[in-house]
Amino acid sequence: MSKKCTIIYATESGTSQEVAEKLSRDLVSYEIKPRLVDVANYNKLELPMEKIVIFVLSTTGHGEVPDPMKPLWNFLLIKSLPSNSLANTKFAILGLGDSSYTTYNFAAKKLYQRLQSLGGTPLLRRGDADDQHDLGIDYEVEKWSQELISKLLTIYPLSPNFNIDNIKNQLNKSKYNIKIDKINENNKEIKYEIPSQFYKSKLKVNKRITAQEWEQDVRHIELDIGECKEVQPPIKYQSGDVAYVLPKNPIKRVNEFIELLGLHSNWIIESIEPIDREITQSPTLLKLPITVYDLVRCYFDIMGSPRRYFFQLLSHFVTNPMEKERLEFFSSTEGQDDLRTYNQKEKRNYIDVLKEFPSIEIPFEYLFDLIPPIKPRPFSISSSSLLNPNTIHLTVGINTYTTPFRRLFRTGLCSQYFTSLNDNNNNNNNNNNDKDKDNNYIVPIFIKESGARLPKSNETPIIMVGPGTGCAIFRSFMQERFYFKNNNGNDGGDDDNSKLGDALFYFGCRSESKDYYYRDEFESNLEKGVISKLSVAFSRDGKDGKKVYVQQYIENDSDLIWDIINNRNGFFYISGSSGRMPKDVKQSLLTIIKSNLLKNNDNNNQNNIDEIVNSYFEKLEVEKRFITETW
Repeated sequence: MSKKCTIIYATESGTSQEVAEKLSRDLVSYEIKPRLVDVANYNKLELPMEKIVIFVLSTTGHGEVPDPMKPLWNFLLIKSLPSNSLANTKFAILGLGDSSYTTYNFAAKKLYQRLQSLGGTPLLRRGDADDQHDLGIDYEVEKWSQELISKLLTIYPLSPNFNIDNIKNQLNKSKYNIKIDKINENNKEIKYEIPSQFYKSKLKVNKRITAQEWEQDVRHIELDIGECKEVQPPIKYQSGDVAYVLPKNPIKRVNEFIELLGLHSNWIIESIEPIDREITQSPTLLKLPITVYDLVRCYFDIMGSPRRYFFQLLSHFVTNPMEKERLEFFSSTEGQDDLRTYNQKEKRNYIDVLKEFPSIEIPFEYLFDLIPPIKPRPFSISSSSLLNPNTIHLTVGINTYTTPFRRLFRTGLCSQYFTSLNDNNNNNNNNNNDKDKDNNYIVPIFIKESGARLPKSNETPIIMVGPGTGCAIFRSFMQERFYFKNNNGNDGGDDDNSKLGDALFYFGCRSESKDYYYRDEFESNLEKGVISKLSVAFSRDGKDGKKVYVQQYIENDSDLIWDIINNRNGFFYISGSSGRMPKDVKQSLLTIIKSNLLKNNDNNNQNNIDEIVNSYFEKLEVEKRFITETW
C-alpha cells in the first residue's frame, strides 16, 4: 500500500517551514512518505484530489493567512464551490501563534472551519501551538505531531517486522549534501550577499533617545532607502507598514562558535543540495557560495534558544557517555521540567549548550539540522513616506535581561546588532573588524503591510494609544497628517485632504525627564493642530509612588471617546508591548461602551448588557475600527 500524504506549509518568517520539515522527517521514520510543498508553489486544483493533506501555518496581521497562502485562501472562499468539494479528503491543521495576540491562530481556525464546510474530514483536533508556553511552540507541536502520527498509523499500519523502539535510537540522514572547499588554494575572496528577498538599506542615524543614565536604551534609527536604488528596485512603504530587519550575530560569538566546532572561517560552501527534495526545501535565506564565517555570522541563529529536537539530535554527536545520557534525558518526556529550567528559564543559547558538552563531534552537514536560520525581526515604521520618501525611521527598544540563576547580563540578537552599528557621523568609532568594512552600514530589510491604516478620510477622528515604543506607528500617522495639513489638498487628488478630524494620542512612559522620547515633536503636533489632544502618563513620577497609566487618562475622557467611536465612526488603535497594557486599555474601552449603552437602553435590555457590549465591540472589530498592533 502506498503510504502517502501532502504537507503544505505557509510561512513568512520560516518557522512553519522548519516545523513542516521536522514533521516530514518524523513521518518518514514511521514508513510514511510525505510530499512537502510551499503553499506558494501549490496547485490549488489538486486539493480535492488529496487523500490526506496536512497544513502548517501561522497567522499574520489581524488574523490573516500568510501572504503566500492568500491565492489558495481566496480560492477556498469562492461561494460557488460545492459543499462536497473535499468529500474524499482528510485533513489536519497545525497553527503556530502567540496567545498574547487577540487574533491568536485565527488563520488556522478559519482554515479548519472552511475545509470542514467544503466536506473535508478532520483527522484530529486542530493544533494550536503557542509561543507564550514555557517550552514555546515545541510543547504543542510535539504533542500534536504524536497524535497525528498515531492517527495516521491507523490508516497506514506499520510493517509486521517494524521495530518502533529503533526510532529513538536511529540517526536519520542529514537534510543536505554539502560541498565544501576546505583548501581554497586560489585564496578566493567571497563577498557576502544579502538574500534576494531583502532590500539593502543604509544606516543613516542611530541615536539614543532616552537619558544616558536611564535603565532602558531606546534608539531612533534612520535607514536610507534611496542610496541603493541604482542597484535594486525602489523601496516603497506607507504609514502603518512594518520593516523586517535581518540581523547578524556578534563577531565575538561567531569566532567562538567556529573555534568551538573546529571549523575554519575561510572554508567555502559551494553547494547545498537537499538529500530528499520531497521532504526538504533548499535554504531560502542563503546565497552561494558563502564562507563558513559569513554562514555563521549571517545565517545560523547561534544566539537563539535551542529547541527540544536539538538536544535529541545532539545526543548522537557526543562521545562522553555521561553527556549522552544527559542529552537523552533532556529530550525525553520525563526530562521536560529539567529542560525548561536548564534551557528556557535560563535563556541558554546554542553556544552556551555546546560549551557544556565538550565531547561533541558534529559532522558539518548536520549543522543545518541542529540550528535554524536567523529570522528577520519586525519593527513598526515610525515615519511617513510622504515626508520621508527616501528614509525609513524605526523606534527600537534595546532588549536586555539578566538570566535568573547564573545572573548573566544578556542582550537580544537584534538589539546587539543595532548597538554594534554606528551611524555615518560616528564611523570613526567603528569597533567592527575588517571583515565587515564593506557591509557595516548595509541593513537588510523588507517591508510588509501590517493591517493598521489611517481611515480613508482624514476627517474621520482617531484615537491612538501607544505607550513606549508603541508610539512608532502613531508617529508615522502624525507625519502623514502633518503632510496633508500643510499641503492644502495640493497632493494631486480631487479632495481637500488638509481638513483633519480629531486625533487623540495617549502616550505612556516611566519618567518625564528620562524616557519621554519625541516630546518636542509630539507637543509641536498638538500646537499645530496635527493632533487635537495629547495625554502622557508617567508611571514612575506619580505622587506618593502611585503609578499612572494610559488607561486612567482614557477613562477620564470617557464622554469624548464614546462620541468619537459611536457618533462619528472613529477608529481606536492600540500599539505596544503585548503584556497587560493592551488588555487593560481594551477593558477601559469596554467599560466606556458599557456605561454609555446602559444610559441608552431600557430596563429590559440591562439584564443582558454584557452580551450587548460584546456585540457592539465585535462590530467595531468587523468594521476594522478597533485595531491592535502588539508584540
